[in-house]
Amino acid sequence: MSLKKEFGPKLESIMSEISVCEGLVLAKNNGEVLIGQTLTEMDHTAIAKSITKIFKTKLDALGKGDLLEMTLGLNDGFLLAVKNKDLMVLGFLGVDGKSSVGLLLRQLKNIMK
Repeated sequence: MSLKKEFGPKLESIMSEISVCEGLVLAKNNGEVLIGQTLTEMDHTAIAKSITKIFKTKLDALGKGDLLEMTLGLNDGFLLAVKNKDLMVLGFLGVDGKSSVGLLLRQLKNIMK
């Protein structure tokens, strides 16, 4: 089964369930976008490549291993990212989505299992 066929319906389900979700992107860990679904025009590849760089950040001094997920609070919303060995999924929320950050994070983690 192709990745698009496997993950496409899961992403559509999240977009339907979480009304304040402004978009989702599934990409390889190198930043190559496989699926990009957003409410407004966004450069999915540029976003995925930027998040790839952040995921490569080494936090060796902390002694807790590699970075696997993150929630970024931005001026006008939130970006959530979860990765596994090969893929990452990104979720976008506007400022009105603050109360849905935990719900979206849980959904993204379930996809990356």
